[in-house]
Amino acid sequence: MFSALILAGGSASRMNGINKQLTLLDGVPVVIRSALAFQRSAKVSEIILAVPAGQEERYRSLCQQYGVDKLRAVAAGGSTRALSVKKALEQVSPECGYIAIHDGARPLIPTGDIDRVLSDAVEFGGAIAAAPVTDTIKQCSGGSVASTPDRSALFAAQTPQAFQKALYLSCLERLGDRAESLTDDSALLELCGEQVHITPVTACNMKITRPQDIAIAEAVLRQK
Repeated sequence: MFSALILAGGSASRMNGINKQLTLLDGVPVVIRSALAFQRSAKVSEIILAVPAGQEERYRSLCQQYGVDKLRAVAAGGSTRALSVKKALEQVSPECGYIAIHDGARPLIPTGDIDRVLSDAVEFGGAIAAAPVTDTIKQCSGGSVASTPDRSALFAAQTPQAFQKALYLSCLERLGDRAESLTDDSALLELCGEQVHITPVTACNMKITRPQDIAIAEAVLRQK
């Protein structure tokens, strides 16, 4: 059984103060589109949202309105991503052996890609959605180019990122306070020497970060 942890916090600093999670994307709030993608997955047994403290009832009401009936809990998120994940983990059902962590601001993820990541997590213990890097990447030092990595070996990490729950909790315990500064969930396993599988995404899985991203995401939806 998979528990989907959807992170819907964030400071909205790059959205000019707009709560991107609640912004309407073709008539549906961004975070609800993300939740519905997991709602449609037969592999997902429950959904847990981590939201800004004090807004739990608002998000719970939206889930009810749009038919997210796999919702198990709405947790108050923490001041960092890692703390928000911990808060959501506290609400996971004991019988769920796997977790899938997803950015609420990635509303375009197809359920088919979710299922592929989850299947790989069962096979390998941990798997992440990722896209091959198409730009040439420059590593810099002191404002100058230091090297140009071979982009054929580079992937941009996305979400969902799915893990065996016991393995993830073990890594949390092993890293202790160091885990709180991590901005990528799979880095937790990497730092503990565990394997993380790459599952290439098959469709646009952009993250809503800036106001203009809403228009781009709506254009993608129209193409679908």
